[in-house]
Amino acid sequence: MSRESDRIVKHCVYCGARIFPGQVYCPECGKLIVQAKKSKEIIKHRKIAEKPVYKQPDQYSRTCSGCGSIINSIVLEQCPICNAILEKIPEQIKSSKAVGFIFTNKKLELEKKYIIKKDSWNLKEGFNVFTNSLMLYIAIELFIVMLLWMQIDPNDEGSFTIEMNAFTIIISQIPGIIFGLYAVGYILSNNHEFKKLGLDSDSKKLMIALIIGIIGGLGLLLINLFTNFLSLILYDLGLAFFDIQAYLIEQNNAIKESELIWIIALVVVVSIQAFSTEIVFRGVLHNTLKEKFDNDPQGRIKIIFIVALAYSAIYLLFSFPTGIMFFLLNLFVSLFLGILYEINGNLYNTIIANISYNIFVLIIMLYF
Repeated sequence: MSRESDRIVKHCVYCGARIFPGQVYCPECGKLIVQAKKSKEIIKHRKIAEKPVYKQPDQYSRTCSGCGSIINSIVLEQCPICNAILEKIPEQIKSSKAVGFIFTNKKLELEKKYIIKKDSWNLKEGFNVFTNSLMLYIAIELFIVMLLWMQIDPNDEGSFTIEMNAFTIIISQIPGIIFGLYAVGYILSNNHEFKKLGLDSDSKKLMIALIIGIIGGLGLLLINLFTNFLSLILYDLGLAFFDIQAYLIEQNNAIKESELIWIIALVVVVSIQAFSTEIVFRGVLHNTLKEKFDNDPQGRIKIIFIVALAYSAIYLLFSFPTGIMFFLLNLFVSLFLGILYEINGNLYNTIIANISYNIFVLIIMLYF
């Protein structure tokens, strides 16, 4: 007989007395047992005192000591507005599953917008990393400009130009190389996943990225040829703001006259620079904007255009006046790279495309 059936006992339907197996009449009231109701016997010795269950509150509010914002969150340890350390949350409340909100004195927002994740960006975090990377880029760019201007001979009063050679070209790429260091350092120092930057190193996906990247590099080369043709038309129309053709010829001659070791160094430098800039613009900015716009074609198009405009504007600012003629090239290049990235969300697509493009351009400069 099963344990369950052992625990099932019969009681008289008239007086409730217990009926033992084999009895026909109730031992208490004497009535004939025609029906008996089944119930589970209550075992008194199993009744033990239970600890009172702590009922979790639906909300837990804290006031920031720094800016006075009301933080209705059981997850955040720092104020998302001023980064001040918040008072510690009791352990009983910490395990609550309640949805938290943050009142910023302007509007009530879900705390999930401010929670830092290891595999994706939130808006505040992503924009902070992007702006810090940009500040680092600006600082290094200014330092490099000062370094290059120091090469000018002070005794030559009529000279205000920097000599174009392989060394100055390589030096000019250093700000772009350092551009992505802050973002990579942020990921490493916080033990976040590189998936957050869109880097997927799966062997199969890397092979797909290699194919997409090489094809993308050829596409970027076609864009370069098109914008060069367009700049020639503008130049003939008298709309050139700077003698870009003379600048390009001087650059090409400087590369052609360089020794092999300088050419190899230039290939390495532009490859690292391509990796670094893609980390910041696609890995950080593009992926951060995904949290702002809807995950639909229209939202993705907005993201691609915003990133392309930011990319073009930054390089226009630090390559003026030559950047005026390169603005369209940078804009079209960034738009194309944004489309490549959206194919499968793997940053290696754009990194390989950018590196391939730079190598193709160097080959053309050297042999054509």
